[in-house]
Amino acid sequence: MPAPKDYIKIQYPRKCNHCDYIANNPQMWHYHNKTHVHILPDQLCDHGCGRPAQFFNTRGKYTCQKIAQRCPEYVRIHTERVTQQWARPESADRKKSTADSIRARLHNKEMVKRAADTKRKRFGTYSPEKAKEYRHYARFIRGRAQKWANDNGYVLGKQTLHVDHKFSILDSWNNNLPESIVNHPANLRILEAKLNSSKGPKSSITLEELMNLIQESSGYSPD
Repeated sequence: MPAPKDYIKIQYPRKCNHCDYIANNPQMWHYHNKTHVHILPDQLCDHGCGRPAQFFNTRGKYTCQKIAQRCPEYVRIHTERVTQQWARPESADRKKSTADSIRARLHNKEMVKRAADTKRKRFGTYSPEKAKEYRHYARFIRGRAQKWANDNGYVLGKQTLHVDHKFSILDSWNNNLPESIVNHPANLRILEAKLNSSKGPKSSITLEELMNLIQESSGYSPD
């Protein structure tokens, strides 16, 4: 019987061998390492669109887009597959069960009340018009912040990395702040998904602190 191999437990936090990134768990370590995979010039997107590969994702595929689902060939294949699945006779039961499940949740007063209480606790009480305004504002702010993160080389994901606003989007909306202030680099940072989710809509700095950070940034003077 061969002698057992020496077992060395890897300790976390663990620094990347290629840059200054520090991973706090194995999942983040392996996810980050994907960003350092060298892509050959003749490597094409694995989804079959014929475009040169630009990224190597966590599923081990070369893609032409950071978000693989935005590859035009992926969209086409997925759309056809889903359309065919829902057109099958056996899908009728699935449609009915899905509709019944949604109706059951809508008519479950305790569940509806719990969801409403959670939203009220996190976001306060807004009229439907105000809530709609906030959703539009938040969607715009998040979209521009994610573009900033992508342009700076960060690979975001629901379970990996998020871009966070130190002075939160909710507080920014309540203070009528423009996008140029809310998404100023001084107000943005990259957090692990779990940490950002636990933070919720709370601000980690005050508005005064944010304005001081912006003023201290070279070459910028807020209006």
